[in-house]
This record gives sequence, C-alpha cells and structure tokens, in this order.
Amino acid sequence: MKGRHLIALSISAATLLAGSLVSHAQNNKKKKPVPKALTWRVQQLHQDNNEGIAVGDIDGDGKLDITSGEYWYQNPEWKQRKVRTILPFGADYMQNNSEHLYDMDADGDLDIVAGAFTTPIVNWYENPGKDYDAVDSWAVHQLADTGTKNNEATFLIDIDGDGTPEWLENQWNQKNPTLIWRLQKGDNDQMIMKSHLVAEGLNGHGLGVGDIDGDGRLDFAFMKGWLQQPADGPYSGPWKYYDDFTLPHASCPILILDVDGDGDHDLIWGDGHNYGLYWEEQTTTNDDGSRNWKQHLIDKKFSQAHTMTWEDIDNDGAPELITGKRYYGHSGRDMGAEDPNTIHYYDLVPDTLTWKKSEIATAPAGTGPGTGLQIRVADLDENGWKDIIVPGKSGTHIIWNDGWNR
Repeated sequence: MKGRHLIALSISAATLLAGSLVSHAQNNKKKKPVPKALTWRVQQLHQDNNEGIAVGDIDGDGKLDITSGEYWYQNPEWKQRKVRTILPFGADYMQNNSEHLYDMDADGDLDIVAGAFTTPIVNWYENPGKDYDAVDSWAVHQLADTGTKNNEATFLIDIDGDGTPEWLENQWNQKNPTLIWRLQKGDNDQMIMKSHLVAEGLNGHGLGVGDIDGDGRLDFAFMKGWLQQPADGPYSGPWKYYDDFTLPHASCPILILDVDGDGDHDLIWGDGHNYGLYWEEQTTTNDDGSRNWKQHLIDKKFSQAHTMTWEDIDNDGAPELITGKRYYGHSGRDMGAEDPNTIHYYDLVPDTLTWKKSEIATAPAGTGPGTGLQIRVADLDENGWKDIIVPGKSGTHIIWNDGWNR
C-alpha cells in the first residue's frame, strides 16, 4: 500500500512538474503580434442604376457632401435632395457615366458637371445656394454638343496648368477623335466649351492622364497606345501617337505613376469587362521616342475592374490601389458578372514589387457596393481616416473607414 501510494505521489508530482514547465514555457513564449486590419462599415444611400458620383461641400457648411445621379446627400444626416432627372436607357442604364464638382459661375459654390453615355450634350447644373428643397431648383445649362454618342467616361482635369480644368471624354468607338474641351465664357457670360483636336481617329476604351515621357507635360494613355503632348503646349497642334501597347477594355482611369521607383512612369490598369488587373513597367526608350513595356499581373481573381484610384487610406504615408468589381457593366454579359460584388485595396511592397490585397467589402452579386464608373475617397466624418464612396447598379454606398483594429 505504501509503495503504491508513493508511486502515485511520484506520478502526481511528475505531472504537476510537467504541467508547471509547460505553463512556464507558454508564459515565456514570445506572443505573435495580431495582424492589423482596417475596419469598414457599409451604408447604402440609395438604390438605382446611376454610375457617377462626386464629393464636395455643396451647402457651404464646411462639411463634405455627396452628389450621385439624381440626388445630393447632405452631411451628416445624408438627407436626400433632388438635383435633376436622368433618363434611363437599355436594359439597366441611366444616362450618367460620371460627374464632377466645379464652380462654373464663379459665385462661390460648387456646381455639377455631368457626362452621359449615348447623348452628345454636356450639361452643368447650377447650385441654387439656398432653398435646396425647392422643386427644380438646380437650373440646367448646356456647355456643348460634342457630336459624339459613345462616351465611356469623362474627366475634368487641368491639362494646361492655368488653374481651369478641361473636359475630356473617353470613347469606346476607336474611330472617334480624341478632343480637349476648354471651358470659357460665351455670350451673356455663360460658360461654354470649345474643342481642340488632339488626334483624329484615335480613341478607345480607357483613358489615363500623366507624364509618360518625363518632359513635365501631361500625356494621354488609352487602350491602344499613348499620345504625347507637343513641346509648345497642348493646343499647339496634333499630339504624336505611339503604338506601344494594347490594353483591352482598359479602365477609366488608367493610372500613370512610378510603380517601381526607377524615375519613369508606369501604368496600372484593369480589364473593365473581364478578369485581370495589371501594371505595365516602362523599361527602355527607342530612338523614335516610343517606349518598351513589360506587363505584370496584379490580380486575376475578380472581374470588371473598370475604375480605380490611388489614395492613402491606411494612413501609412503611401497610397494604396483601390478598385473592385463594376456590377453589370454590360448588363450581365461580361465574364464574372454573377461573381460577388467586391471592393478591395492593394498595398505595394516596394522591395519585392508585389501587391498585398485586403478586402474592404464583399457581398453577393448586386447586393452590396460595386464600383460603378467612379470611386471617390474623402474623410466624410473627419475622424482622420478616409472613407470610400461609390455609385453603381447595386446602389450608392458610403464605406466608412473606422481605422485599425487588432
């Protein structure tokens, strides 16, 4: 009995000692840091098929508001107010492929300049500046009849550096001309637009604006090459065309920036109607001024990366690539049309030139935020973290950025 008891005590002591050693080892083991992740909240403002959006202080109270299609939304309650009526067309489209905010009449408040898919008329909508609940209070003014009806997207960018932006239309019809439309005063001091020919018969799905050749002037990249701004300025004559690459159904915009840090500008683009997100590395220059390019795949696990932007949303001091799936870009006829809606971002790892992907929002097709044709990034609630605002055929959404969560 005594022997068995002593053995039992010895086994018990050994078990306690082993447990103590394991516990000690666990307590002294270096804890692995829990990965940080940005936290996001999705808020739907409206459900329609609008695909253009803009952000700015509409009512002059110092807070950023949202314009999206037929309505604007007042920060912070996001009350919906009518701006205009937009005609539908096709199976699931509205005539709004993009919108921009600019003080068109120099009265101190922001007006809306809007583009359309299949109509040649460009209008701007006058901020009433007071009674925003009045019916039809936003007066409509025609800027131009462009004569083109195949508009993929539009841009409002200062091309010549004079402080006034110019209007650009990207055409899916490759035979259409590339034009710069200059804002100026017409009769009765009303704003109109006058066109300058950049290139005849050279257009196509996708457009990027940036300095490709490193001469300090803005050039254009599009689906089948790039156009070089003349040395004497954008309106001094036709731009020189370089057939350096083909980017099928390229995104709007194509981003032009120095990805690899070698001092020249590369391209980032998505296939707007298929799977594929890429960057094109600018490598060498030929005697005729053309460039050589090497293609790199970023991601091929989602479809219809039709738009994107380059913004610092994690407050690390470096911008991220923000994009996602455009829902029903061709009314459900594109590859991956029924895949989940997704918005995500990529961190570039400079040492390896690889991309770390992080999810922002995902939902079954048509039920959560998609990209539409524009992505806006702004700190709407002034919490120090930039939020993401998107339109699309799954609705207009704010994706709130609540910062890091461990």
